[in-house]
Formats: sequence, structure tokens, C-alpha cells
Amino acid sequence: MKEQPKPYTTTPRYIPDDVRSGRMSRPEWRVYQWLRINADPYGKVSTSLTAIREDVYWEVETNQINQILLSLKAKNYLYYLPRQGQRGSFNVYFGDWLRPDGTIQHLENHPIKNPARRKAEVGIEVKPEDRQTSSAPIQKLNEQKKGLAKAFSAHQARPGIRSSYNDTENEKDNESTLVKKSLKRTLVGDFRANSYEEETCQRIAAEIGDEYVNPILHILKTRGFAVIERAYGIYREHLAEGKLMDDKRRYFMGIVSHIQI
Repeated sequence: MKEQPKPYTTTPRYIPDDVRSGRMSRPEWRVYQWLRINADPYGKVSTSLTAIREDVYWEVETNQINQILLSLKAKNYLYYLPRQGQRGSFNVYFGDWLRPDGTIQHLENHPIKNPARRKAEVGIEVKPEDRQTSSAPIQKLNEQKKGLAKAFSAHQARPGIRSSYNDTENEKDNESTLVKKSLKRTLVGDFRANSYEEETCQRIAAEIGDEYVNPILHILKTRGFAVIERAYGIYREHLAEGKLMDDKRRYFMGIVSHIQI
């Protein structure tokens, strides 16, 4: 009798590369990998901050677990619905997931992130308990992303056409609005973050190739961390889709200028 293999999960090959490059920190990898290997066949795991701490990361407090999850979500490694406070269980969803039918579920078109998509389009059941009855913030985000995608598509109708995010003249106007020039600017490598939000901004600035940390810190101060987190999520989605980015810094700032919260 042929032996049946025990259930197992797979991790995308880019994950170890991201850990080596520093894009995913080792604490993030530790939590990410633990949650992923506990997910069901459709890439969903029910967990809580307390459970993660007790199971895999007992050295830190629950608020640090929360920060790690927020960072993983901002980088589009996983997704969960907006939630209040740090108590209670919640569902975490993974992308790049091989489903039982042999297809791959990507995070950007996951039905939880895009609840309006029909079951027939995605081939996965969205259970009622996975939906939020009060979905105004999510609907607003989806509408904004659709608007961004529409604007992008209009500029990408022909090969070689630059997108609005790469428009140098428009971006100069955006920068004059978003960033107040200062006589003293701080290099990204010299900046010393005093909070998780500032640390995230420093990491994003380095990733998009900004020499100075001041522009993104100005956005943090004037518009808040939620704008940066949302812009970074859209930026990562576009990067994964292979969108043309003449200048990653200008592209990111262009996304920021389109976001309304």
C-alpha cells in the first residue's frame, strides 16, 4: 500500500532572499513562518497576539507582536482585516499560496481584500464570518485603489508611455506640497529612529532609493502613518506586477499624493 504523505505547506523562494537582504527582519520571518505553516489549505490561519507570543515568540510583549504583524502587512507578506485593540482572535491570510485545486492564490486579488469579487472569479469561498458588516473603510480603500489603477492604466495604454507616478513635472509640484525643504537634511543611514513608525519610514526610504529620510518623515508628521502604510502596500503590489518605475522614489511619492484618508 502506497504511503500517503502528511500535509505540508510551502514557502516562496523569495522569502529567504528577503531575509538575507534585510527586507524581512528575522523577528518578522519567525512570526511569518510560524503562521504560514499553521494555515489551512486555503492560506488562512486564525490566531491572536497572545497565541503567537505563547507559541513562538515568548521573549517579547504582545505590543511588539502587533508591530511585527503590522510591518508584515505593510510589506504585503500577509493580510488581515482592520481591527481595534490587541485582544481577541482574528484571521490572517497569505498570498502566493498553492490551493487544493492546483491554482495559486495571490494576495493582491484575494477575495478578503476584494470582497466584491465573485466566487466564480476567484474559485474560493468567502464565509460570512470573514466579512465585516461595517465595511465602509474597506470599500473606501478599494475605491481609491481602483481609481489609482485606472489612472495608471490610462498612462500605460501603449508601451513606453510614462505613468502619472513617473511624471517629473507633476512630481516636482507634489514634492513642493508634501515636503518642506530644510537647510538641514539627514541621510537615511545616519537617521536614528525613535519609534516603530520612524523605523518603518527609514526602511521604506532606503528601499525606494531616497538619499535623505526627511521627505518621508514630513509625510509621517503631516499626514500620518496610515497614509505611508497604504502607499507602501500599493507600491509593493505594483512592483510585484512589474509596473514601469523610472524612479522608485518619485513613484512612491506619486502614490502618496493620490491617497485620501
